[in-house]
Amino acid sequence: MALETSLEVASCAIWDSETKSLRAEAKFHAYQTLTQRLPELVQITLSNAQVGLTNISLIAVSLGPGSFTSVRVGLAFAKGLAMALEKPVLGVKTMDALALTASANENDLLVALYPSRPSRPTEVYAALFHIRNGCPVQEGAEIVSDFSDLVAMLRARPETQIVFAGVLPPGAASSLRGLYREKRVALPLTPCFPSASLVAWRAWERWLQCPKSDDPVALKPHYVLPSSAEARFGIVVSLRD
Repeated sequence: MALETSLEVASCAIWDSETKSLRAEAKFHAYQTLTQRLPELVQITLSNAQVGLTNISLIAVSLGPGSFTSVRVGLAFAKGLAMALEKPVLGVKTMDALALTASANENDLLVALYPSRPSRPTEVYAALFHIRNGCPVQEGAEIVSDFSDLVAMLRARPETQIVFAGVLPPGAASSLRGLYREKRVALPLTPCFPSASLVAWRAWERWLQCPKSDDPVALKPHYVLPSSAEARFGIVVSLRD
C-alpha cells in the first residue's frame, strides 16, 4: 500500500506484487482536512482492491518535497500503520517516483517538476536525473525555482536533449522558447502530478533490489522550502530523533 500527500490532492494505492500491477487507487482533494479524511481514503482503496489490512505486506509513503503539514500527516499515518501491523515501511522521495513517468535515453537530461505553492504559480520544485542502466538516477539535490530561472539554468547545461516529466507551470511556453532554439525538448503529453501509484511502483522497485525496511522512527519528511512558521517568524521546525 502506498500513500502520497505532498500536494493538495492526496492518494492511496494498492500494488499487487504477484501481477506487478496496480490493483486500485483512490484520490481526493483534502488539503485542509487530510488528518480527518486519510483513514477514509485508505479504507476506500482497500475496498476497491478487495483486500484487507492483513493482506498488506509493505507500506510505502511519499516523503516530499511538498506541503509542510500534509507530508508530515501522510508520513505519520504510514509509520503508525506500519508499526501497528508490524509491516515494513519505505519512504520514497516524490521526485524519484515522478521520474518514472518519463521516457528518456542514456544521454538525456530528465527534469522532474511540479508546483511548489499556490501563492507562487510559476515556482516549481525540480530535480535533475540521468538514465543509468535504464533507471533514472538523480543528480544533486531537489531545488525550488521560478520556472524561467530553471530554464535559464538548463540552457547553460551541455546536454542536447532535455525531457520534462510532471507538471509545467502557467506561462511555461514563453519561458521555453529560447530553450527550443538550442536543445531538443520533450514535454509531457498530459500533466502528471505526484500520485500513490507512482510511489508504489518506485517502492516495489526498491524492495526488489533490497528487501529491507526503513527505520520507521528515523524516517523523516524531505523538505526543500521552510515551513510558513519558519519563513514568517524566523524559527526552525524540526523532528526530534
